[in-house]
Amino acid sequence: LTHGPPTAGGFFYDSFMGSEVVPGDDYGEIEKKAKEIAKAKSPFVRLVISKAQALELFADNPFKVHTIRTKVPDGALTTAYRCGPVVDLCRGPHLPHTGKVEAFAVVKNSSAYFLGQANCDSLQRVYGISFPDNKQLNKWKKFQEEAAKRDHRRIGTDQELFFFHELSPGSCFFLPHGTRLYNALVQFIRTRYWGTGSPGERTYQEVITPNMYNMDLWVTSGHAAKYKEN
Repeated sequence: LTHGPPTAGGFFYDSFMGSEVVPGDDYGEIEKKAKEIAKAKSPFVRLVISKAQALELFADNPFKVHTIRTKVPDGALTTAYRCGPVVDLCRGPHLPHTGKVEAFAVVKNSSAYFLGQANCDSLQRVYGISFPDNKQLNKWKKFQEEAAKRDHRRIGTDQELFFFHELSPGSCFFLPHGTRLYNALVQFIRTRYWGTGSPGERTYQEVITPNMYNMDLWVTSGHAAKYKEN
């Protein structure tokens, strides 16, 4: 285990599995195991430990050791949580026990580099979400189904407007139909800010900025802290 923070839409956990990967057909097994853990109602026990104790406790886990050495100041205390046979480094807080999680679903999985750096070990990342009851889980699943129908990435692909490629995962490649729409929108926007200067009219000047930036910009904006790993 490496680290597993909460996210706006659930959580994920990264694990080092060597050359093994998490196949899609393992989702059912993971969810089944989660139900067994929830049924056990194992309590989450908070442990306050020193940096030295943490290093000793996780000495066999180089990923945790790196986190402790870089994130915990010398002489400071940190926290770990014990739940059943598992002890993990975490700042918490947690639910009283696993029984509070009655509904759980694996959302997706992917690979990720430790620390977000390509020269580090490749990890297996599993995304999940949980709810206190199945009613809320089913409601969430229904919402996801409806959202998928309106996903601009799917609609754009189906209508042959654009496509995405791993060569530039954050940007789309416009096809002819999409390019026409793009240009039409640009032209419309320009009619809104190119004016004659009469009172009450919108008058702006157009500039062109670079497409690529030094990491310093994203550190300043705060994006690097949240999205650097991806």
